[in-house]
Amino acid sequence: MVQAFLSCVTTGNVKVQWNVCHALSNLFLNETLNLQDMDWAPSVFSVLLLLLRDSSNFKIRIQAAAALAVPSSFYDYGNSFSDVIQGLEHILENLGSDQISAPSSFKYRVALEKQLTSTMLHVLSLASSTDHQPLKDFLVKVSISKPSFLEEWFKMLCSSLGESATQPESENNFENQKKQMISKAMRSLIEVYGGGNQQTIAKKFKMLDNSIW
Repeated sequence: MVQAFLSCVTTGNVKVQWNVCHALSNLFLNETLNLQDMDWAPSVFSVLLLLLRDSSNFKIRIQAAAALAVPSSFYDYGNSFSDVIQGLEHILENLGSDQISAPSSFKYRVALEKQLTSTMLHVLSLASSTDHQPLKDFLVKVSISKPSFLEEWFKMLCSSLGESATQPESENNFENQKKQMISKAMRSLIEVYGGGNQQTIAKKFKMLDNSIW
């Protein structure tokens, strides 16, 4: 079944590719699969990252990003966890350079950015649970670069949080959920950097986290 899904990605039309991403999202929800033990899992994650990076259809990219956020622990990503984080970081960093050829794609741009943000926050919140050194080295590398993409990205997210006192209750709930997701991801990174003797970087993220509460 999974091989049929993967085949459809390369041979199917836009609707078929979207359906494949949706089907894989549902497949990831089946905890009895022991996803991390499946020999086809790396191929599935690679295909989703490929669609998210290269598809010209924004609805497919949104669904691929949503599927990548379904696994609930870093164990479920298996050996692909590091690849998923690195792939998402690269896509986010280069999102602004995307060429949008179809006018109909513009209205999906914001939705794609929101889903990418949600997916990235989800996987980063799991980063402190793994001892995978190449992943930690990567997270340090992107945080000591000038300018630091992750630091600037989190600053942007923190500044996008509204003043809850002036918003309706429904919007307050959404803002609180968003704040919690951002904080959880930053605290995960603080653990990664603190454990890797990168106290200066950890301190910057601590200050950011404190600023939103």
